[in-house]
Amino acid sequence: MEFDGHIIGASFASGDRIVAGRWLRSPFGAFADVMWCRPDGWRVLLAPSEPVRDFLTRHYAFDESRIEPARVERCDDGTIEIAAGPLRVSLEPEAPSIASWLLALRPRRLRTSTRWIGLEDRLLRPLVRRVFGARDVRTVGVTAAGAREWYAIHGYRGARAVGRVDGVDLGPAAPGPPARFGFSEAPAQPAIVRVTSMFEPAETTGRFGGARP
Repeated sequence: MEFDGHIIGASFASGDRIVAGRWLRSPFGAFADVMWCRPDGWRVLLAPSEPVRDFLTRHYAFDESRIEPARVERCDDGTIEIAAGPLRVSLEPEAPSIASWLLALRPRRLRTSTRWIGLEDRLLRPLVRRVFGARDVRTVGVTAAGAREWYAIHGYRGARAVGRVDGVDLGPAAPGPPARFGFSEAPAQPAIVRVTSMFEPAETTGRFGGARP
């Protein structure tokens, strides 16, 4: 199973943390979803349909899930606009960094190889932490449902972000504590990551035990 698109992450001085998916191609077609961790640590999923909600709640951890229209769009000026439930977030991409250029140099066939992704995860973790500014950024792991998941990173752009909840400003972007949606955290600073997420379900391989409690 492959989900191809973007993961957009941002956290704010208010303590709100968001991870939005803009999926251009997936088993569910094109869609967007938003994972929102509130300042009190309450994790909310805002998903556009029951099938998407059921899939995401099986593989990731939430305290609440809602079916809400979710919109993650790239505007003509390059900004990313996120709208879901009470959330409104806007991200303005920064100029590509050296890390962005280095990530793009890898041939697509290499960066989508699960063996290569595993090697990068083990050997380049200190560099990944330095680039993304978070200790728990991972590119391979096991989901709550026991599926193996790989993130093939195609590109990375830092961003400037502003956000509101019910019209209330969330303050400047600021690193927050881990949201714990899954085995990997989003970058500490606002970022737009071009990615392909690949799943190998546990029932297919038989190698990863344990259903979600």
